[in-house]
Amino acid sequence: MADFLQTIGQQQQLSEAAQKKAGLSQGAKMGEEHETFMKEILRMLDSKEIDVAQPQSFLKMEVYNRLDEVWKGKVDLALVNIANLLGHIVEFRLSKNTPDEAPELESMISSLWQMKQRIEDTHDVFKF
Repeated sequence: MADFLQTIGQQQQLSEAAQKKAGLSQGAKMGEEHETFMKEILRMLDSKEIDVAQPQSFLKMEVYNRLDEVWKGKVDLALVNIANLLGHIVEFRLSKNTPDEAPELESMISSLWQMKQRIEDTHDVFKF
């Protein structure tokens, strides 16, 4: 513990400009799978095939309508989380203040993928 406190005490203060730079998202190339998935989602949003404000638009209704009540509940809960995360992804990607490719964006896309896969391991209910 003493080594930690000593190390902390020896650190120099960052200038305000350096602090602002440290808080910015840094650009970094995303993996091909993440990039492809994100482009497909953006394409679907642009074509109005899906709409973040209408999470039901993410669903293949013919599959969803055949689900039992337990699975419909799981999908409904996932829809809320997916719509929220998808909104953040779109904002990050379209913002002029963030890079088009960044570790934060890749992490959000990975989380989105995992959310949908938990459902789709059993039921292929999402359009993307």
